Amino acid sequence: MILFIDACTRAASRTRELAEAVLENIPEADVELETQALYSLDLRPLTEQGIQQRQSALAQGDFSDACFDLAKQFAAADQIIVAAPYWDFSFPAVLKLYIEHVSINGITFQYDAAGIRRGLCRANRLYYVTTAGGEIGKNNFGYEYTKAVSLGLFGIPDAVCIRAVGLDADDVDASAVLENAKSQMKNALQF
Repeated sequence: MILFIDACTRAASRTRELAEAVLENIPEADVELETQALYSLDLRPLTEQGIQQRQSALAQGDFSDACFDLAKQFAAADQIIVAAPYWDFSFPAVLKLYIEHVSINGITFQYDAAGIRRGLCRANRLYYVTTAGGEIGKNNFGYEYTKAVSLGLFGIPDAVCIRAVGLDADDVDASAVLENAKSQMKNALQF
C-alpha cells in the first residue's frame, strides 16, 4: 500500500501537483493507494488525557481505539509520500500534528529491554515533496525533520526530497520550473 499524506491547503496546490507526478512514477505505483488529506482531519495537539490514553493502551497492549488508526495505517504502508508546502522554513503545522498522532510506542516504534528504540514501520522509502516561492537553500528544515523522524524513530531506511523552488521569483515561468522538477524527479525515483 502507498500512503499519500497531503498537507496542502489550496485546491490548486503546486506541491500536490508535484506529489501527484511522484505518485504516477514511483515503483510499485500499481498497488493500492490510501490518502490522508490532513486538513480534512480534526487533528489536535496531544493533551494530558490523550497521553494517558496512549499509556494505558500501551500497558494493556490494546490499540483497538480509533485514535490509533492513523498510526496503524502509517506503519503498514510500503511507500509513503508526504506533500508539504515550504512554510516558514518548515511545513504547515497540520503535518506536525499528524506526526504526533502516528508516533505511538508499540505501533510505529518500540523500545527494547535495554531502552534502544526500534522502528516498526514497513515502508522502505519516504518521499518528501515540497514547493517554495523562493529559494530553500540549506534551510529545508521540514524535510530534515521529517527525514530524522522517519529514519530515527520509525525505522524507514530511506528518505528522498523532491522539490521545486523559486516559483514566485520575478521573471520566472513557474509552470516551466514545475515541469523541470517533474523531469528531474524521475531521476530521483530510480533505484
